[in-house]
Amino acid sequence: MQQLTHIRRLNDERGIAMVMVVLISAMLLLLSGVMVDVVQSDSTRANTTVQRGTALAAAEAGIDNYLSKLLDDNQYYLHEVAAGESTRQSGATVVSSSCSPTPTPAAWTGQSATWTYPNGKDQWCSLGNGYEFNLQITAPSSGSQVVDIVATGRKSGTTNNYRILEEQVRPSSVADFLMLTNSNYNVGATATTYGKIYAGENSTGTVKYNINHQGTAYGNLYAEGTVTGNPTLAGTPQAQIYTGSAGTIRAQIKTPINFSNFTTSLTDIKRAADLNLVGGQTVYDLNNSNYDVWKLTFNSAGTVNIAGCKDSGSNAPEDVKPTNCTTVNTNLAVPTNGAIYAQQSVMIADGTSTCGSPVITGNCVNGRVTVASNNDIIVGDNLDYVQTGDDVLGLIAANDVIVAQWAPYNLNWRAAVLAQTGARHSASSDGSHGTAVFTGSTTSNGSPFMDMFQTRVYNYDASLQYLEPPWFPTIDYAYTVLLYRELPAP
Repeated sequence: MQQLTHIRRLNDERGIAMVMVVLISAMLLLLSGVMVDVVQSDSTRANTTVQRGTALAAAEAGIDNYLSKLLDDNQYYLHEVAAGESTRQSGATVVSSSCSPTPTPAAWTGQSATWTYPNGKDQWCSLGNGYEFNLQITAPSSGSQVVDIVATGRKSGTTNNYRILEEQVRPSSVADFLMLTNSNYNVGATATTYGKIYAGENSTGTVKYNINHQGTAYGNLYAEGTVTGNPTLAGTPQAQIYTGSAGTIRAQIKTPINFSNFTTSLTDIKRAADLNLVGGQTVYDLNNSNYDVWKLTFNSAGTVNIAGCKDSGSNAPEDVKPTNCTTVNTNLAVPTNGAIYAQQSVMIADGTSTCGSPVITGNCVNGRVTVASNNDIIVGDNLDYVQTGDDVLGLIAANDVIVAQWAPYNLNWRAAVLAQTGARHSASSDGSHGTAVFTGSTTSNGSPFMDMFQTRVYNYDASLQYLEPPWFPTIDYAYTVLLYRELPAP
């Protein structure tokens, strides 16, 4: 009986053990399934993380690529539809770039600085690593100089794990200053300046230039050397003085501005001028050794008259006005990409239009244009814009920008001026003229002066803060980031 009981107990224990084995096996199967799910989920999450991270890098690459274009041409958005940028439309104008087989921008032929992207993100540029980016750009508008860049990155051909970045940048240009000079700068007691003035240093940093301002300043004075002359500081907020000698300038301008870094290549402007053909002819690239100087006359209708002139005997064109001129083109439309180039000197003269405030009679610019000369530019006429904030003129001379002796007794002129290796100055210092009112920006490698006029007024053109002349140079580290953020993906 005891033996039978023992056998039954063993059988019960075996049964329990078998049940335990079954239960443990089931648990192991369950756990293995869970582990597989965990591993698969971790792998999926890891792949998603990699995709999202690389997509973000692709979006950053798109922004960096566009910024590099802006460094070369600070109005790139008005000239090109970038490779990878969505198809633009402005009115009836539709322009699309291409990225296959190579990234190729397309010329923006629209007349407007505003456009839409009716097809959404329809263009993508491959980075060669299985990822791509798309761009959408908002150009500056009146009252704002901000360029808004929206870049989307993704794995090529996918529709998920997008990353979208927005960056808003403000260009820093030579046109930000009323006067930017690589020399000492002197302002007389009868002069009033409205806008920032900067005197830099030589290329090795061994010579620091100074400002001697004896007049009234409504804008800050920055000198790598010193500021003397006891200027009257005016304005709201009141203008301030920042110098290198006292160490205060570094809190405002982190490093000295290096002129060699923003000298515009005249070759680039010449190339741009060659792209604008009229009747199959190159009309904006002026080069004829039979002429000593080209005469340009801007008309309020948005056109320019061009004539080739010979000097008056042995007299320089800034001293005696050339009258032996041959008409080359009349009522020629201001070029769409804003580039006019001349191998010889250029003079601005003989305008008959009316524009500006106060109203002037002379040259009236209707459009956005830069005139570049491989020699000098001579201003011999009143000069203004038809519409402030919409029109702009740049004058770039390889040598000097000169106000002619034969200019009006009282001169009112407006432009952004750059004298690359020379200076912006008057033809003489004889005080033979009355008042010169200048509105704009001046970059002068040499020491500028305007002593031909008894009274000089220098106004900074605030519209240059958002509307610079085409092809005008930027300063090193030219863009300040105002906004950088990630936008939600669709």
